[in-house]
Amino acid sequence: MTENKSLLARIFLMAGALVFFITEFITAAAWSHPAYSYTYDFISNLGVRGPSTLFGQYMISPLSWVMNTGFITFGWLIFVGIVLLPKKQLHLRWLVIALAAVLAVGGVLVGVFHGSGEALANGTGAYHSMGAFLAFISGNVLFGVLGLAKVNLPVDTRTRTILKSLSVIGLLCTVLYVTTLVCSSDNHPIIIIGLIERGAVYPMLASSLYLGWRGLRSVA
Repeated sequence: MTENKSLLARIFLMAGALVFFITEFITAAAWSHPAYSYTYDFISNLGVRGPSTLFGQYMISPLSWVMNTGFITFGWLIFVGIVLLPKKQLHLRWLVIALAAVLAVGGVLVGVFHGSGEALANGTGAYHSMGAFLAFISGNVLFGVLGLAKVNLPVDTRTRTILKSLSVIGLLCTVLYVTTLVCSSDNHPIIIIGLIERGAVYPMLASSLYLGWRGLRSVA
């Protein structure tokens, strides 16, 4: 039974990250006028059907529903994977589950409330922003906590080090992302704002993928 749960945990953790990466790639590939930029454009732009403009960025995403499906789905897949983690001697279990739940809720808010100019005007953009930052922070803290020795997750030292390192990178990029937005003049963010935002998101996805692919193999 423990081995089956460990295998399911690995599958869900990997699926959560892969759903995000794949839906992002498909949606970005469908955006051609002009081509979507992973470096400059916000991730949220992919979820806006458009046409719309916000923070000086033009948004028109033909497959916005694909990205929004990814936003809504990825966090819940990771949440299920976290719930299925080996429970034997897993301390701080409820903190880990709570962080995963916040990540899942954040993803839903991002997918349901879009980051468009119209959303900013009608007030629903606030829910989108709240969801994004809930996901950024809870996701990176989640995997940082899983990397702590006192959590006693049955993984090797290398996995703990990777999880903690990626957590620090994600949280630092989150701070840099907020700072960049606040300091941007005339609502025109710097040309690498999309890259900075991905620096906040990708580490937690990489952690989920790595933990599922390799980190839990020793207990499967």
